[in-house]
Amino acid sequence: MEILAAVVVVATLAAMTSGRVPAVLALATGLAVAGVLRLAPVSTLFVGLSNGGVITVAGMLVIAKGVVKTGAITQVTWRLLATVTNAAQALRRLIVPVGVASALMNTTPLVAMLVPATRQLQQTRDIPAREVLLPIAHATTLVGSVTLIGTSSNLLIAGIAAEDGIDVSMLSFAPVALPVCLVGWVLLLLAAPLLRKGEAGGEQVVRPWRMEVPIAPGAIAIGRRAADIGIERTQDYLLQAIMRHGEPLPASEVIEEGDQLVFVASEAGVTALWESPRFGLSPKHLYSVSVGPGEHGTLSEFEDDDLRIIAAQTVRPLDETAAMPGATVFVACWSAEDLARREAFTLWAHAAGRAPQPGMTWTALGVMAAVVVAASFGLAEVELVAFAGAVLMVLSGVLTPRAALRALDWNVLFILAGSVGLGAVVVESGLADVLARSIQQVSAGSMPVVVVVFAVTTTIMTNLVTNAAAASILTPVALGIAARLGLDPLTLLALVATCISFTFINPFSHQTNIMVMAPGGYSGRTFAKFGAPLVVVSLAMSIVVAWALLRSG
Repeated sequence: MEILAAVVVVATLAAMTSGRVPAVLALATGLAVAGVLRLAPVSTLFVGLSNGGVITVAGMLVIAKGVVKTGAITQVTWRLLATVTNAAQALRRLIVPVGVASALMNTTPLVAMLVPATRQLQQTRDIPAREVLLPIAHATTLVGSVTLIGTSSNLLIAGIAAEDGIDVSMLSFAPVALPVCLVGWVLLLLAAPLLRKGEAGGEQVVRPWRMEVPIAPGAIAIGRRAADIGIERTQDYLLQAIMRHGEPLPASEVIEEGDQLVFVASEAGVTALWESPRFGLSPKHLYSVSVGPGEHGTLSEFEDDDLRIIAAQTVRPLDETAAMPGATVFVACWSAEDLARREAFTLWAHAAGRAPQPGMTWTALGVMAAVVVAASFGLAEVELVAFAGAVLMVLSGVLTPRAALRALDWNVLFILAGSVGLGAVVVESGLADVLARSIQQVSAGSMPVVVVVFAVTTTIMTNLVTNAAAASILTPVALGIAARLGLDPLTLLALVATCISFTFINPFSHQTNIMVMAPGGYSGRTFAKFGAPLVVVSLAMSIVVAWALLRSG
């Protein structure tokens, strides 16, 4: 039974790591196979749907959406950055306030709001966004582990631990996570300029824009070749293909009515093409917008009769491109007022954010403060508090029911729920006991060796698979080894929770990494070069702190 369970778990994790199939599909397949093979009771396979951690994550996503919608974060960010003159100064001003906010709410909306802010700095003050985004993204990830509600993996660990009768409070993980976070912040502030200075100037990756231009009836371009009318190639754009009836044709073909021209362009090229009279484009305005936090699906889902997606930083067709929170896209719309009413977008070109309800700022912050206080003092179960806070965001008018529903990232929630089910397979099949016994034998009961094994294993797993999967598998193993060796389970869980945040090397191991990759022009090499020292220092610090706490306990 244990061997069969190990095969299913490893195969599921391998599928998730490969990136060839969606993580949700890999988890669903793994759970289905486990159920058919009777590796765990069906009720435990789907226990993630009612797991307290998953419910809390859902509630906090809605609460974070409400706070972001009031414009509070945007206003604070712009005040902090109003007088900065270089990247180092921007980092010093942002790291503490953004860090505190990250400990109290999901980091995704925070980073999503910082992307347009740093792009504005780049345009207005020539401060490269790439010098700010990656350090701040890593800073938010580090501090998220300090509190129970700071990251979804902490909530998942707490939910699994609660089933074993272990109560995890708001700051249970702080004794390990906080010292690691502070050391990591210092390293980010001191080492980031040196790492940037060491990069070759040509290493920066400038992601081209894909622009799709329809040829309207009566357009000047009809019946002509692109080269004849000067739109085949310039310094700012290149005609890649002519799409006709869904089929790509060479750029040298004669243009016909109904064709769609596909360009690779710079930002200046997108604007130049839009202003060209050759295509017969509709008399709409062109706006550069940022996809709002909590949005998902494809860009085509945002289109209607009044709005059209014109360009995005992608190599795929625009109607197949995923909508990533914080990603910048060009859209055609009749007016800024019409665009501002759309909850899917945040305007940054006009420095307006999306801030439609400034009068509700204190209401939203009050709801969030009440949730934090109630959870911190144990006035009620954290999942109940988060759920009640989400409901209050709607009842108070901060969010509409539709906006609250859109705040729920179902992909994230299903991954969390599926990961809990995968963890149940590890427990119910006896695999968790086997792993705990193996660690005990390898370590010969030595506490320092146990700490090193858990820290290194967690760090490797979180950079290979989702942090939810790592939490779900390692939490029951940590509880088992703590019981066998008489160690404090909360400290061992804090070590796992802290090391799960060390997603600094693989750009696809954390949502915020993916969000800053394109706007910052980062490559996989950049992540490895910048993140490796941070992983080493953070890992060493977590081992030392956890060992000292276990020894003193």
